[in-house]
Parts: sequence; C-alpha cells; structure tokens
Amino acid sequence: MKTIVRACVALLVVAGCGWAQVAAEANKQYQTPEGRKGLIKTLSDSTREERQKPRELLSLIGIKPGSTVADVGTGAGMMLPYLAEAVGASGRVVAQDIQQDFLDKAQERAKSKSLTNVTFVKGTDRDPNLPEGQLDLIFTLDAFHHFDYPAEMLSHFARALKPGGRVVIADFYRSKRGPQDKDMGGHIRADKDAIIQEVEANGYKLLSQNDHGTNQYVVVFGRK
Repeated sequence: MKTIVRACVALLVVAGCGWAQVAAEANKQYQTPEGRKGLIKTLSDSTREERQKPRELLSLIGIKPGSTVADVGTGAGMMLPYLAEAVGASGRVVAQDIQQDFLDKAQERAKSKSLTNVTFVKGTDRDPNLPEGQLDLIFTLDAFHHFDYPAEMLSHFARALKPGGRVVIADFYRSKRGPQDKDMGGHIRADKDAIIQEVEANGYKLLSQNDHGTNQYVVVFGRK
C-alpha cells in the first residue's frame, strides 16, 4: 500500500490522482467569502487588463466567428467582452466558475457591457458542468493551476468538445516572477513543461505553445 501511495504522489504532476487536491495552497484564499471578496477586487482591477492584454492573448489562439467557447474559471469575467467580440453575434460564450459570487460579478460585467451571447454555468472542482459535445474551444486563463482534480476536469473537457475542438491553457510560469514581482514558486504547482506532460497524459496532444508577456505561457491542445 505504501508503494502505491508513493507512486501516486510521484505522478501528480504528470497525470493527477483523482482524489488528491493538488492545488490546495493556491486555493487557500478562495475558501471564504471574505477571501473571495478580496480576490474579486484584484481580478476586476483595470491594471490586470493592461498587463494581460486580452486581445493580444486571443490573437495567439485564433478564435473563429461563430464558435462556441467556454471561459472556464471566468472569475470576475475579465475576458468575457473580448471572447464575445471574437466569436461574434453568431457565436456563444459559456462563462463557467465554481464560486457563485464570482459568477455574480461576471454577470454584472456582462450586463454592463451589453453582452447578449454569454451564458453562465456553475461547476464543481471535479466537473465543470459544460454542455456535452458543443464546444469549439475551452479556454482557461490563470485558472489551471487552481484545479484540484486536473485529470477529472480534463476528462470532462474531452466530453464537452466538438470533434476538432481545442483546449487552451494560459497561465503563469512557476519559475518566473508574477504580478507585482510576486514569487510564484509557492503558488503555482507545476511549470509549463510539466503541465504539457500532464495534459498529454490525459488524452490530448500539444498543438502549439507561445509566451505571452514576460511571465505567462499559452499552450493549445487537441484530442488525440
């Protein structure tokens, strides 16, 4: 039994063990309403848009008009206007989060921007609750390192994608300084190469990888 446990721990970065909450450290502030209130303020700060340059980010991905795109871990909904613009009036954006107070804030943003092609979905830490077989693209920004059960989430992603659909992970490097020169080593559980291995081990193939800004990467996957 000890050997099995040790083997599972060793494989967390590569494939993930379904019962292990691998992002416990990153998720500490998310556990209370007070903590999430502070995070909403940070996620809604206009300097975040200036720093992350959403249109430049989406240009690395190439979203076709008419697409159906999920923004998994939408948080305060920063990306929603840009995703809604990218898919156009004939497309659809599914904004997903596991926290209702985040979804409430994202809905406020969508309403303030008069976004009519955005719908909202509440998931769990194991199941994003996305519509089956309807998505051209699943997008996560600064969210994958918060997944406690990445293998289970990736399995649900696969069921939600259309044939030829893609998964995009945009996240921080563990080895580089983050926003406000923050040390990301204690917050991000794995760096880009390990994340690529983890996703590939769960039935995906790497299609492209790019850097974005000074401390983020963008990796795009398709189904094997």
